[in-house]
Amino acid sequence: MKQNEAGQFSEPLYPYITPNNLEKQLIQSKPLRRLKHLAHFGAGSLVSSVVHSRFEHTVGVWKLTSFFFPEDIELRVAALLHDIGHLPFSHAVENTLKFNHHQLTEQYILEDEVSSILQQFNINPYKIIGILNEPSVITGKKDILGIDHLDSFFRDTYMAGNIEILPKHLLHKIRCTSKGIDTDIETGHYLLKLILSDHKLFLSPQMVAVDRLLAESIILHWSVDDKINKNEFARLTDLDVVSMLKTSPSCKAKELINILLFESDKIKINNIKTGEGYPISIRKVYSKVPLCEGEPLTECSNEARGIMHNLDDLSFDLEVVITSE
Repeated sequence: MKQNEAGQFSEPLYPYITPNNLEKQLIQSKPLRRLKHLAHFGAGSLVSSVVHSRFEHTVGVWKLTSFFFPEDIELRVAALLHDIGHLPFSHAVENTLKFNHHQLTEQYILEDEVSSILQQFNINPYKIIGILNEPSVITGKKDILGIDHLDSFFRDTYMAGNIEILPKHLLHKIRCTSKGIDTDIETGHYLLKLILSDHKLFLSPQMVAVDRLLAESIILHWSVDDKINKNEFARLTDLDVVSMLKTSPSCKAKELINILLFESDKIKINNIKTGEGYPISIRKVYSKVPLCEGEPLTECSNEARGIMHNLDDLSFDLEVVITSE
């Protein structure tokens, strides 16, 4: 493979996987290239050192899928396309602005650029959509950890400096069954600790607060700009959105994006709601666990149950305010 082709599929966490011609063409498509310009960590990427993109995560999910299922071409393709519907800043604004990135992913797969590549290699776009819409080894079935989130937890904790063992040195201890990730009890505990560590960061009040402030700035911008097309917004990049907000006719929107970019020390969390700020809360956590010899780890380990209990304790109902300090 040419050096530039190899570089497009290189990243530090897993062994190198050789892409086929179909995968090379997909990685060059605009929907895939756009992912390079979407922060996986949402607005948290503006205030933290966790700055990897949806593209890197996508390559990671594809590499893991290809590692565990090298002959399943449709599954490998689904891994490459699973996130192309994400909005700017990923999950940061999706719920607040009432978008569904899964529906957008379907739409983009059926559009000409991606569907024509798939059909050129005799892959039915609807078959890929079907894989993504059903529980699979990518998502993890029922309460079992899947490949998609496995990469997220590896990659987030790696970028945050909280990982002790590179995933490439663990893969010989990890399998992927038809249900999801399966491993030994020691490695399973390590994976759960990574999941807890990642949740403590990306679901911390500070990270949830910056997502809320970004969404609020977009809402403020929309409230005074009657030219907004929400379908077009969904296809923007993070940089597009930042530029839009920095030049917004809404002074408050401009103030909020400036604080996120340059004055994050002004963002404070109130433990008591005063009504003067923006309410923030998180009650849902990722509760899927790896298997251990075919059984959920929490069914055979008190330590695993304790870790999952700690996840439940992360919920909060607070308020974010902007100080003048």
